[in-house]
Amino acid sequence: MFAARWKCQKCQLNTPSRDCAILWQVINRTLSVKSHASGLGGRLTAIHTQACLRTSSVNAVRFVSTESRDVSAVRHAKGGLARRLAVSIPPSTSSLFRLKYALLKNRLFFCRGIHHQSKHSAKKRHVTSEAWIVPEGHDTGIRVYNTQTREKSRLVLPHADLVRWYVCGPTVYDHAHIGHASCYVKFDIIRRVMQEFFNIDVVMVMGITDIDDKIINRSLELNVDSRHLSRKFEAEFWDDMAKVKVLPPTVLTRVTEHIPQIIRFIEKIVEADYAYPTASGSVYFDLTKYGRYGRLSPQQLDGEIRETHDTDKRHARDFALWKAAKPGEPWWASPWGSRRGRPGWHIECSTMASEIFGEKMDIHSGGVDLLFPHHENELAQSEAYHGCAQWVNYWLHSGHLYTKGSAEKMSKSLKNTTSVQQLLLLYSPSQFRMFCLLSHYRKNVEYSEESMDRAVSARRKLKSFLSIADAYIQGRVDGATISEADLMKLLMDTRGRFIAAVADDFDTPRAMEAIFELVAACNQALKHKSRLPVGGSARCPGAMAAVVAFIDRVLVALGIQFSHRMGVDESRSGLQLGRTMDSLTRFRSRVRRVALGAPLHTAPDASETELPHKEVQTLTRSQRAPLLAACDEIRDDLIYYGIQIKDRGNESFWEYSSDSTLQQDQSNWEGIVPESEAKDATSDTCSDTGKEDS
Repeated sequence: MFAARWKCQKCQLNTPSRDCAILWQVINRTLSVKSHASGLGGRLTAIHTQACLRTSSVNAVRFVSTESRDVSAVRHAKGGLARRLAVSIPPSTSSLFRLKYALLKNRLFFCRGIHHQSKHSAKKRHVTSEAWIVPEGHDTGIRVYNTQTREKSRLVLPHADLVRWYVCGPTVYDHAHIGHASCYVKFDIIRRVMQEFFNIDVVMVMGITDIDDKIINRSLELNVDSRHLSRKFEAEFWDDMAKVKVLPPTVLTRVTEHIPQIIRFIEKIVEADYAYPTASGSVYFDLTKYGRYGRLSPQQLDGEIRETHDTDKRHARDFALWKAAKPGEPWWASPWGSRRGRPGWHIECSTMASEIFGEKMDIHSGGVDLLFPHHENELAQSEAYHGCAQWVNYWLHSGHLYTKGSAEKMSKSLKNTTSVQQLLLLYSPSQFRMFCLLSHYRKNVEYSEESMDRAVSARRKLKSFLSIADAYIQGRVDGATISEADLMKLLMDTRGRFIAAVADDFDTPRAMEAIFELVAACNQALKHKSRLPVGGSARCPGAMAAVVAFIDRVLVALGIQFSHRMGVDESRSGLQLGRTMDSLTRFRSRVRRVALGAPLHTAPDASETELPHKEVQTLTRSQRAPLLAACDEIRDDLIYYGIQIKDRGNESFWEYSSDSTLQQDQSNWEGIVPESEAKDATSDTCSDTGKEDS
């Protein structure tokens, strides 16, 4: 009988320390030594692999067994273990060590490999592994907050520029609400960031739960078939997601289309002794056999155990992989008990994700409410099935959406929801997306009239800036003579700040702050109150066009589009309408200038301006009033067709307006000239009706 001893060949430490990661992997005799069990005279109980963190290499292996009467059998087992763990076991390593129970009990850590506890071993206890295997491969330059490690880590992909991502879809038994929309819009933003700014191809798989306790209960309540109910609400969900501009998943999976795969998945877990069937036909995952439970949500392990009506479970925390059918419920044929049943909730996502990605994926995401028990149970059963140490490399969770004055999340079960359809009666999809951009995806956010007003105002500022910047570029409005070099430097700085922000766990609030600071500086310059150095003798429409192109690209990439800025995607009729509106606006501007007694034309490079004709100057106030009224009338009529004409001093320009409620007061627009300034251009015999600048 020997005492287990080891020494790290690199750091020469004789005891475990923070510099070395220790792996104790408990196995039973079914691993490589099953045929030699009688010869061993005792079961193989543990393998000890020491990996020095300073060198990231395995430096020593100690093979531990009880009394062994068959050295050749042990050597055979050693070779099998080496192949299974992909490590090298030196031939000189002794096989005859006895592992003290106290050492096994107190030093059960994991850094790699499969944790598998023998049913014959001493009394078990739950062990939480904080260890996370750092992926190897392509560093994307992005840092993400990993729920498992509770810290930010570099996003490393095994396949360069390709991310494998599974997202839990909805349980389709009711209307989708804005809590759902918030979650999926935020993950859609992250997906777009990776695709558009980091050139990563995203393979996103979404699983739809179309059979579940909630679906069954709702179908019984409404006296409809559960399949018809789930299909109806699934179709409505996709319609809602399309309205809020969420990109469709690369692969869509449904539970009812994967029943055979789910049954095979469960059978393999049962064969591995991690689950057990009951006489009734249900199958439960045995948490006493799995020692790594609680890695995602360790704080939940000591919480209260949910009340359950399942009387055939062995332990209170065991969860259902398969549920025996009850009278009146949908069912599928199964190999257990009554031979009829349906999947449990957690097994669905594990099976569907594994069908597409196999035993490894890069990202798994969902709302924070799914963290426990859903994702925790997914992780346990998936690693038990695959026999892997790390099924998911990065876990991402979005925060809750709360209503104002409520401490509870928005949830259908709590009956405190606002449907997506109700939301879109009040706000546009782009306004809601701006609301999502202004809060970090991991943070809880309050949905209220005030928070939506901030999003509406933010979007309006961007829209107004782009319109006035276009007019400046085309020479229809003037501005300060800004140094082109300084404006380009500001643009480059903003671009760098934006990329740095989205690369830092997709920090969209900080990214949008950089955009808004750029817009504010340009707006001040366009209003002759430049915060940029003013100099030179020429305008810089080229630099301003670069700013507009950058902001346009960012907004389109993030899913925010203004209908008058659809670019090459515009239809032929849209282009014709645009040209028509340009001509109409120029004509209206000339009429309005006549009515105001202002110069008919201002040449950007001319030292003098063209004055009104003598006949125009002699028009009386009563003669000019109908012209101003006509200008007001055509502007007001076009509003109802989604087109808004804006007057800035003596110049006018137009834009599409998709807002649900148009603001008549143009003082919300930062680039507008107050009515008093417009009237300064008129003669004593002329006055404005006041609506042009309203």
